[in-house]
Amino acid sequence: MKKRLLFGLTVFLLGMIVGAALTGVFIGKQIDDLYIKNQSLADSLAVTERELEQLRQASEAMHTRMVTKISTRINFTDECDYSEYERSTIELTVEKKVREWLQVISGQELETINYLLVPRIVDNREIEVEGKKIRLKVLLVVLSEHVIVYLEIIPIQNMV
Repeated sequence: MKKRLLFGLTVFLLGMIVGAALTGVFIGKQIDDLYIKNQSLADSLAVTERELEQLRQASEAMHTRMVTKISTRINFTDECDYSEYERSTIELTVEKKVREWLQVISGQELETINYLLVPRIVDNREIEVEGKKIRLKVLLVVLSEHVIVYLEIIPIQNMV
């Protein structure tokens, strides 16, 4: 009888430990998802505020066509075996970096931009995101008031 009670108590405690561990994993995933969403929303808010200011300045000018927004569309190659979290982090980082690099054309009149130079600013750049090195390949750049850069992410194998 004592062995049976001890066995039952052991199984119960083991169940509690496994349940607590699984709960920790699920809550950790939710926290990761909320963190990514928070970063994305904060980034979007900053971009929107900047665009609003540029639109105000552009409307005060002589209604010329000016670059007011820069965004990216990202495609991962087949070699990319990143998790959903890593892909989200890479997308956020790449979006931010591309906006930094193309900040020089933001607010410029479309007629004054060197169309051939814009893709070269981003193409074949290598960046590191959370310890993973990636190369950006420009597939297409759409230049209008809203500049859209279509990119392909190519992982770089670390040669040690």
